[in-house]
Amino acid sequence: MSAKKTVPKAALSGPVTDHEPLLLHDVPMDNAVGAIVALTAEVHILRERLQTLEAVLAGQGTVSRTALERYQPDVDEALERNRSLGEFTSRVLSELARDRTPVAPVDPRVRNWLTDNKTGK
Repeated sequence: MSAKKTVPKAALSGPVTDHEPLLLHDVPMDNAVGAIVALTAEVHILRERLQTLEAVLAGQGTVSRTALERYQPDVDEALERNRSLGEFTSRVLSELARDRTPVAPVDPRVRNWLTDNKTGK
């Protein structure tokens, strides 16, 4: 007896006419949120490292690993980084509360045509 194969479900099979599709309908919500938070943290760490690299390069003209590891932003830069972190986190996590209504409206005639053709009228 062979194991039953799991076939992924297509979340979208045509134009979005009502609500946006649930692309991760088979993933537990806690897992999805955990992944989003982990990725958000990782991306922000990368952004902060890049900011540090740029600041050190601008200040010294060259960069060493030690300089990157020991770099401490001044008060103004630290405040800017905190502001940037807040904006970045809001942009990423706001997706969790986003309205599921499509951004671009679909002409009612298109919706009717799609409905009629699905039902075979």
